[in-house]
Amino acid sequence: MGYRNPRGPLQAGEDIILVDPKGEEHLLTLTPGKPIGTHRGNILHDDIIGKSDGCRVWTARGAEYRVFRPTFNQYILNLKRHAQIIYPKDIGPILLWADVFPGAFVIEAGIGWGALTIKLLEAVGPTGRIISYEIREDFSESGKRTVARFLGECPNLEVKVRDIYLGIEEKDVDRIVLDLPEPWRVVAHAGEALIPGGILLSYLPSTVQVKQMVDRVTEQGSFAEPEVFEVIHRPWHVKGLSVRPVQWMFSHSGFIITCRKVS
Repeated sequence: MGYRNPRGPLQAGEDIILVDPKGEEHLLTLTPGKPIGTHRGNILHDDIIGKSDGCRVWTARGAEYRVFRPTFNQYILNLKRHAQIIYPKDIGPILLWADVFPGAFVIEAGIGWGALTIKLLEAVGPTGRIISYEIREDFSESGKRTVARFLGECPNLEVKVRDIYLGIEEKDVDRIVLDLPEPWRVVAHAGEALIPGGILLSYLPSTVQVKQMVDRVTEQGSFAEPEVFEVIHRPWHVKGLSVRPVQWMFSHSGFIITCRKVS
């Protein structure tokens, strides 16, 4: 499996985060012979290739920039995309509450821009397996590109251009993770596909959807009482004697619903 290796010198073809003097981040791919144009002068990619992660470079005018390999958070938030993503603040709790473990067999729907898929693959490891259902072929292709750009080739990822509302073909599944507008249409299929004790997790933006999902899970009878919560991310400003919350926050983005299959 093509896991990224965040060590060693920076190499041509590798993605980097270039941080300007104001702290703004720019996602770039290192290309030999190519210049980086800035308002403070140019930087050559060749001046970065071969240096260490966290190095500093200077423009022709003497402006200092910092260079890092992108973290997952930086990669996802700086990547140009045409599909909505699940934000990093929610991905961590999704992995924990779904209890995704090394070697797990996980069904995901849909892949979208591939942000959650990357972390699912890292969580299951090379002995695990991810099958992602995606109804839109363009999203399936963009999702696979995003995963490959960050992790390399992942032979244990299979993306199916298929409507999961019509059914789940696989059996003995450990975990099912849904990012769909009508996940209640998958509850019966999930009940047949999951192993006893397996976990069904759904990510939904609105209370109306949450109510429909919880009602369906309760009525269906294959799952224990669902748990519903959301995650709020509140940054703080700490500088000198000033310690206070910043004037903005990552508030509501979606609700996480989990339930376990009973035998």
